[in-house]
Amino acid sequence: MKDSNPAERGGGWLEASGLPHIIRSLGLAVQPAKLGIALVAIVLTFLVGTVLDWIWVRGGGVDETAVVRFVAARELDQPYVEPTGSLGPFRVWRQHEQRCLAGFLTSSIPGASMAVGTPFSAYVESPAYAGPFRNLTGMGYGVWWMARYHPFYFLLFGLAFLIIWSWAGGAICRIAAVQFARDEKLSMKQGLNYAQDKLFGGFVLAPCIPVAFLLIIAVVMALGGALLRLPVLGDLLGGPAFILAILGGFIAAILLLGLIFGGSLLWPAVAAEGSDAFDAFSRSLSYPLSKPWKAILYAIIAVIFAGICWVIVNLFTFLALTITRGIVGFGTSPFGWWNRGENGATVRKLDLLWPVGGPNPLYTWPDWGRLSWYEYYSAFFIGVYVLLVIALMWSFLATLYFSASTVVYYLLRRDVDGTELEEVSSGDDGSGGLGEDSPRNEAPPRASSDVSLPISNKP
Repeated sequence: MKDSNPAERGGGWLEASGLPHIIRSLGLAVQPAKLGIALVAIVLTFLVGTVLDWIWVRGGGVDETAVVRFVAARELDQPYVEPTGSLGPFRVWRQHEQRCLAGFLTSSIPGASMAVGTPFSAYVESPAYAGPFRNLTGMGYGVWWMARYHPFYFLLFGLAFLIIWSWAGGAICRIAAVQFARDEKLSMKQGLNYAQDKLFGGFVLAPCIPVAFLLIIAVVMALGGALLRLPVLGDLLGGPAFILAILGGFIAAILLLGLIFGGSLLWPAVAAEGSDAFDAFSRSLSYPLSKPWKAILYAIIAVIFAGICWVIVNLFTFLALTITRGIVGFGTSPFGWWNRGENGATVRKLDLLWPVGGPNPLYTWPDWGRLSWYEYYSAFFIGVYVLLVIALMWSFLATLYFSASTVVYYLLRRDVDGTELEEVSSGDDGSGGLGEDSPRNEAPPRASSDVSLPISNKP
């Protein structure tokens, strides 16, 4: 049996903490293939949400503060009334989740609340000062809001979101798994092909299993509560059987904790083991529960490391776009500014084509009514390029999440099962998902049949 104690293998407490391996997730995340996959997934998610919003707002939209009001009502135990507005559910939900996610990362690092480039506003700044746990609960409240008040929208968008990110996340996890274990880089096509082969039986089904179990337990417990409402018979049967409800609550709590602490291990399990969804669910549930303190330690290190990387990347992107906007903007007004701002205020032409503002002041839509037809053309391309840069920044965060989750899975697998970090599934075809052009698949050279035998010159 393999020794499962990392400290006894060499490296001491540093190796046992997993820090050297978790730091490697940065190198795994910046691979162009992973960034490209995440960028495409983000664009597809935005397209799906935008189309659904366009359909939904035709019958009436929601106010931009809907999720914030919902969170406040739940925390204060007050009734909530959905405010009407002109925005779609996806846009409102996305802005809320973006603020909470940025606040979660920046609140993990003291003094980094302004690193996301937000203006001085209590509404925007509050996530950065709220603390990690409060931001996580805020993200959960956002999902709850959409499921509670827009259930049909939630089902449509959730199904599309699950398929898009199961394919993209599965491919990223597979590329990261092979690169971490073998130090070999798969191409984008190879990763996507592997994720496609394991899509519905692995990556899509894996996160659905714990949710389905929780729903089944909730339905059974609710039916038991309905039985208890019956007079006489309900009390005679429901009272003694209430122990089953408590048992169901314990099982639901275990599943919920497993989903919270092991949910990020579902796709890495499929990517590293080549297994089906049930095996991935079993591993993602058993590993954190078998080594809870190790799982918490790895999670804390990964979050802090991701927060530091996010701050650096966000600041670099903000600085690069600010320099670009400042220099090009000066070039658009070398002989004075235009009087085309609001109420005749002076403004540079680039300020009209590329305005800034919002929760993250890198870009906001221009006022198209103040632009000429030819300015539409340049403003469109400027907006596309800037938004792609911003999307690439968020793509890095997605690839870092999947890469770090894959590394943490390897570490927990080593701690629980004693499996070496270098072991990874070779795939159903034995190629490891490396494709036919991989050196691992090259057949050994065969001996030529035209072998010249030495001729004897014996007399």
